[in-house]
Amino acid sequence: TTAAPTDDPTTAAPTEETTTAASTITSKPTSPRPPSPGFPKKVLGLYILLADDYEEGWESDADWSPKLFEYQQLGANVLFFTFINPGTMQVPLAFERLAATRGTGAEGAVPADTLIIFAIGGYAYSLDPNPWEWLTSRSAAEAMAETVATWKSKYGIDGIDMDIEEGAGSQTGAGENLLHFIHKLKSLEPDMLVSQPTYGYPQIQAEIDVINGGWDPSANRDLEADSVGLMVYEGTQALQYVKNYAEGTSQWEGFPIHVDVPRSEILLGCKGSSSPGTIVQLAEAAIKDDILGIMVWYASVVDGLKYQVSWDSSGSMTSQEGYVEAMELFRQNM
Repeated sequence: TTAAPTDDPTTAAPTEETTTAASTITSKPTSPRPPSPGFPKKVLGLYILLADDYEEGWESDADWSPKLFEYQQLGANVLFFTFINPGTMQVPLAFERLAATRGTGAEGAVPADTLIIFAIGGYAYSLDPNPWEWLTSRSAAEAMAETVATWKSKYGIDGIDMDIEEGAGSQTGAGENLLHFIHKLKSLEPDMLVSQPTYGYPQIQAEIDVINGGWDPSANRDLEADSVGLMVYEGTQALQYVKNYAEGTSQWEGFPIHVDVPRSEILLGCKGSSSPGTIVQLAEAAIKDDILGIMVWYASVVDGLKYQVSWDSSGSMTSQEGYVEAMELFRQNM
C-alpha cells in the first residue's frame, strides 16, 4: 500500500494551458454507430445544456427547439443532454425535440450516428432535491427503472448519465438503491447505456457504490454501469486520476475504490473551453492508453442556456476546432 494522497483536483488551482494552433477540419459528422450496442470504441462526448428548472426561461417545460452548432455535429459522437430534474424525472421538452431530429439532416440536427444520453441530476439537483425520493428504497428505485426503461423506445435515446453528487449522493442507502435501479433498468432494457460520473478522488458514496458494485469481479457486467467519467476538467489533470479507478485494488489501504475499472471504460474530463493542445493531448493519451475517451463540460447550443461563460466550448472557436481535430483522431483509431 502507499500513503494517502493529499491532492484533489476538485480543489486544485487552475493549471496553465499551452495554446497551439489548430486548423479547421471539415469532415463527415461523427463515426459510424457500433454494430453492437454500447459506446463507440472511442468516445468524444459533450454535455450540452438544454434545461434547468432553476434558470428562468430554461425550465423543463420551456417551449423551444434546440439546434446544434456545426462543430457539435462534427466534433462529437456522444451528446449528454443536460439535465433532468430527479425530483420530477420529467423529460424536458427541449430533450424530446432535439432527440427527434436525429438523422433528419435538418439544420442543427443530431447526426444519425451520434449517441444520445439523457443526464440526470448534476450539482444543483443533487443539493435540492435531497434525497432523491426514488433512491430512498429498493421498491421506489425499481419502479423508477420501469419508467426510465421506456425512454429508449419513446425518445429514441441510447442511455442515461447518473450525475448524482454531494447531497443526494451522500444519503444513506442512495448507492445501494441506485444499484437496484441500474440492475432493474438493464434487465428491462439490456442495451440502455448507463454512465457514472465521479470526482477524480472518490468522495461521493453513491458514486463509489455504483463503481465498486458494478466492477466487482463477481458482478454480472450486463446488469451494471457501462462507464466511469472523471469530473476533472482543468488542463489534462484527469490523466492523473485514472489510476484511482483503473488500479483501485493497488491503492493505499482503506482507499474507497476496491475494484479495477478497465481503462477502456473510463472517460477523461475536459473543460469545454480547453485549448486545442490540451484537447488533442487528451485524445492522444486515450488512444495510447486504451482509455474510452473524453467527456466535455460543457457546451451551449445555438441561442441556448449558458452557465459560466468562460467554460463554454461554444464561446471558443479554437476549442471547437480542437474537438473536431480530436474526433478525427478517434475516427482514425476505431
